[in-house]
Parts: sequence; C-alpha cells; structure tokens
Amino acid sequence: MGDPVKIVIVEDEGVVAMDLRGQLERMGYEVVGTASRASVAIDLARGSRPDLVLMDIQLAGGRTGIEAAGVIRETSRIPVVFLTAYADDSSLALAKEVSPYGYIVKPFDDQDLKTTIEIALARARVESALDHSRADLMAVLDSQRQGSVTVDAGSRVTFVSRSVEELLGVSRAELTGSRWQEILPVDRAVIDRVERLARRSENGRQKIAADIAADERQIAIEIEVVADPRDEGGFILFLYDVSDVQELRALLDGQTRFEKIIGSGKKMRAMFQLIDEVGSVDSPVLIEGETGTGKELVAQAIHRRSERKQGPFVPVNCGALTAELAASQLFGHRRGSFTGAISDHQGFFAAAEGGTLFLDEIGELPQVVQPTLLRTLDDGQITPVGETAGRQVDFRLVAATSRSLTDEIEQQTFRSDLFYRLSVVRIQIPSLRERLEDLPILARSFLAEARAKTGKDVREIGTAAMSVLLQYPWPGNVRQLKNALEFATIRSTGSEIEIEHLPPEISSVELDLSESASEEDRIRAALARTRGNKKEAAKLLGMSRSTFYRRLDRL
Repeated sequence: MGDPVKIVIVEDEGVVAMDLRGQLERMGYEVVGTASRASVAIDLARGSRPDLVLMDIQLAGGRTGIEAAGVIRETSRIPVVFLTAYADDSSLALAKEVSPYGYIVKPFDDQDLKTTIEIALARARVESALDHSRADLMAVLDSQRQGSVTVDAGSRVTFVSRSVEELLGVSRAELTGSRWQEILPVDRAVIDRVERLARRSENGRQKIAADIAADERQIAIEIEVVADPRDEGGFILFLYDVSDVQELRALLDGQTRFEKIIGSGKKMRAMFQLIDEVGSVDSPVLIEGETGTGKELVAQAIHRRSERKQGPFVPVNCGALTAELAASQLFGHRRGSFTGAISDHQGFFAAAEGGTLFLDEIGELPQVVQPTLLRTLDDGQITPVGETAGRQVDFRLVAATSRSLTDEIEQQTFRSDLFYRLSVVRIQIPSLRERLEDLPILARSFLAEARAKTGKDVREIGTAAMSVLLQYPWPGNVRQLKNALEFATIRSTGSEIEIEHLPPEISSVELDLSESASEEDRIRAALARTRGNKKEAAKLLGMSRSTFYRRLDRL
C-alpha cells in the first residue's frame, strides 16, 4: 500500500471543516492541516506540501479562497478544488482564472466528494506526466488495449490513440479536429446517450454498448465517458473492443442451447438426448411439466428434429376446446352438419397433414371426444362431423400436460387407455428450481430480449439481485423469470438490475441464513442481504473473508 493522499482543508466554518475532516479520514485520506484564513492556508500549503487543497471560496479576513488559490498555484502545482455553498457567475469567472481542479457544492455527498478528489488527483498526475513528456503520455495511451479519444468543450477531437485508428480504420490525422459525433459510426441513440453522460446528467461511470461498422466489419464495442481533468467541459472517450467477449458468449450460448431451449444441467442434457432420439420415429409423445417450463418449446424441438420438419406444426390449447364443438374443431365437419356449420371445416388433424399436431394441456380435453381421439391414434383416421366414412391423415401427435394425468384417471376425468396410448414416450421437463444452474444463462438471454423490446440499455444483473433470483422458488418457472426480468428492465434507471427493480414478490423473498440451509443457499442469501458486498456477507455468515471467497469460488 502507498502513502495516503495528503489533503489541506481551507474552510472558515469550524463545524463544516470538522465534518469534512471526518469524511475524508473515513475514506482513507490524510488531512495534514486546516485553515480558515487565506494567509494561513498559503503558509500551510507551502509548508506541508499536500497532494490536494480543498478551498472554500468565501473566507474570513478579507482575502477570498480564489486569491489564496492563485498564490498557491503561482509557486507550486498543488491542485486546488473549490468548496462552495453557491456559485454565482462572477465568482466562477474569477475562479477559472486560477485553473481549479474542480468544484464541489455543500453539503458534501461521500461519492461526489471522493469522485471529485480522485478526478482532481488524476488530472494532477496527467498534467505532471505532460510536463515531463507529452510524447511519453501518448506512448502510454497508444500502448493501451482500449482506445482513447479526447474531446474539448467544443466537441472537437484533440487526440486519438493508435487503438482507435486500428478500430476505425482511419488515421488520427483525419480524425483529429473533427466533431466526435462524426467519427463514431454508431446509432443516433448511442450518440445521444454519450452526450448525456458527457454533460454529467447521469451519475456514475457507465459503459455504453454499441456496434460499429469499420472496414466492412461489424465490431462490438463498449464506450466509457470520463470528464477530462485538463479541460473544463471536455471529456475522454474510452473505447473497448469486446468482440472477443461477444464471440465467447455466443459460443457458450451455443453450447447451452438446444433448438430454442436453454439449459446445460444434467437433467436438461438427458432431455435433449431423448428429444433427439424420438425425432426419428413417429410414436406419440407426452410432455409433462409445470406451468411455464416451456412445454411448447420442447414440442417444437421434437418437430424440428423429426422427418416432418418441413410439414406444419399445429398447436392446439385443449383448455379452449368446448365439449359441444371439440369434435368439429379437432376432426372437422361438413357444411350443414349442425346449426352454424355454414361451410366445410377441415379441423386441426387435417391441418397437421404431413407434420405435427401439438395438443397442449391434454388433461383438459373434453371427455366426449376422448374415445374419438383414441380411435384416431389407433387407426390414423378421422371422421369429420356429418360424414360416415373415415379419412386417412398423416400426422404425428405430441401432447403436453401440467396436471397429473394419473390423478385425472383416478377421478375418472381422463381415460386410462388414452393415457397409455399418448405416453409411448414421456418427457419430463424439470422445474426451474430443479435446475438453478441454468438460471444465470436464462437470465442473460431474457435480459437481451427485454433490452431489445424496451429499448433500455440494461446489460447486467447485480450480484445481490442474482442471489435473490437464485433464492426464489419460481412457481411460474421460466415464463415467470422472463416476465420478471422485463419488469426489472423497465424499472431500472442504469445499466444494471438491482434488487429493488425486481417484482415485489421476488424482491421480498425470505432469505434463509439458518444453519439448516445449504451452504450454497446461505451464501446466496448473505450476498442478497448485503447487496452484493462480499466483505459484509462474510461477516454476516461468521466466516473469514478468505474462507468466504474460497467457498464462493468453489460454488
């Protein structure tokens, strides 16, 4: 660890100076002295050689903080940051003449104070480096993997690093002097977002994701906006080429996707293998799983993996079939066969000719048509309502249920012989709580969908929020997760989803820290309760930090 940053406080209100000193020392800075008058401040700065002076504009004794700063800056390069309760135009105009390293308005927020100090110190370091050798500084910037673009208060580019030249395929001579908006081949929405950040209308340092077209290539980048400490109103753009990361994510997604289904756990891999195996046969398949697990996606995967993939996939919700019209809807009818039959109707089975008929929620199929469905499965023929002769239909039947059909059989609402005919092959979809290892991958995919749907640039899920997602029991399974992340995206005001953005029933989940819970669940609960603060989570669990990190890595 290096020596702490040394700071001098110049403030004529003793209580304010005392509070400010306490804030700074809690942040790890060393306050080497305080002063309330300009003359004392000048002597203190010369004698203690601090790294930074925090200077109140209005001081007792006649001379202002601006005058004191001017004297200090004449004989040293000690950076001065002005403290003020208000800022009138005339004071600001005078303050600019002594080249301050920033302003901070009372009362002092910890984050604003620390950010202002660090930017001032960074600017001082940059200026020191420039004093020694601007060429050396350019060499450092040129050697960085990320590209750097400095922009002045008039939005003109004053410097671009070699990485930017290579990224855009344009020489720095052509780029320098141009408006920064003209050199970045990105969407207008990205330009607008950068402009908002450059005006500091948004808090925090955020990265903006974008795609640029350079030399007929599509490159994924992230843009970070940082105020230029050397130029009031200017800023620096850091451009990160994240194409490799995107390609890696795509590769990982490819390894965790089967058709349109996401999963990599043992149960999901076994299910994928079974789908592959049944694709080559025409046997009926019964898909079982809770509501929201993705039964129709599995049915579509079976269809696409079969010889019938060029044929139609016809989904039917059996819960929407009425006892009076179910036979007509499934098997068709002749014109005039019943009141309201004003024309011939082919029915769902005929519509699935050469393809796959998917009967979702088969447990809700009206009992009146169950015998007819059984006969159709046995002989492959349908008899439309109003006709006497059967018609041969080439179809493959896939059914799904979220109910227990064995319970339905016991209650005599579902035929046992139909159940055995439907369930030649049974595929059980695990619930989301049974495959939590897939939740982060699912969440990232759904977050991308929500980002595209809402137009909000929400890129990440915070550690604490992810811990809550992993603790929640998910009665609505994958569908509920998807809806929850869309809701959180809408509510998020930054680039990351936090606990408070999640739906109330999820954000208020009871976190189990008891000894009876698994170690994995206890760690997740601790991270969620401490908003992702690993040090505090370790303390909450009564673990040393090294033990906590070791177990977290293992999990």
